[in-house]
Amino acid sequence: MSISEAKIAFVGFGSMASAICDGILCKEVVKAENITASARNYEKLAANCEKRGIRACSTNAEAAKDADIVVIGVLPQQVKAICEEIADCLSGKIIVNIAYGVGCADYEGFLKGCNHISTVPNTPVSVGEGIFVCESRHTLTDEQLAAFKEIFGQIALLEFVAPELLDLGGIVAGSTPAFIAQVAEGLADAAVKHGMQRAAAYRLVEQMMCGTAKYLLETGMHPGVLKDGVCSPGGATIKGVAALEKAGIRDAMIESIDSIMG
Repeated sequence: MSISEAKIAFVGFGSMASAICDGILCKEVVKAENITASARNYEKLAANCEKRGIRACSTNAEAAKDADIVVIGVLPQQVKAICEEIADCLSGKIIVNIAYGVGCADYEGFLKGCNHISTVPNTPVSVGEGIFVCESRHTLTDEQLAAFKEIFGQIALLEFVAPELLDLGGIVAGSTPAFIAQVAEGLADAAVKHGMQRAAAYRLVEQMMCGTAKYLLETGMHPGVLKDGVCSPGGATIKGVAALEKAGIRDAMIESIDSIMG
């Protein structure tokens, strides 16, 4: 398969599927004319597809028929019925599941003999800076796995985890942008409290978050080492760090994940 000429179908075109599509278009991974999509509400789908330059299809089978890669983006409870509906169109294709809570074992129960991988992406894929948490158990061939990595690796970090950790990985990568957005709001509020214009405060905080994350990823530095390096003895930063520790920031982060995991 020529990656630049690969044809991608989105069966279900909700917020996550459209975010993936936006990332693919943003990074020019494949051409817009090579992307198809289907959804229950055709009128809404047509409008969403038109503004992206991709083709809206009236049926799931039409969307999947000529695709090399089929992204299953419907609700978890709909996956089995949708896959069985279009099973004849899926043979030999790369099936990428993005429905949360549906894994390889589930697919093997209703879609034997097909090549699939289950993932949990997060919304920053829309700007090419996302994460795909991928189940290490899958049925892709070596060639298909290489193609999957080459395409989706251009818009996201691909992290492979054991089947029992897929949901947890999805929470850590998928739910936490909401938590980080709260942190961004809080830091910006503090800047506004001390006289800064809100738009400037958001720009500073957001770029700081972006740069810090990229620095840690690219250098492999432990977060604690970065924190220690910024904290001069008796300086301003260590006072802020001490205030955060007093407020229980670590416990709050752990409890946020505990609350979702139940």
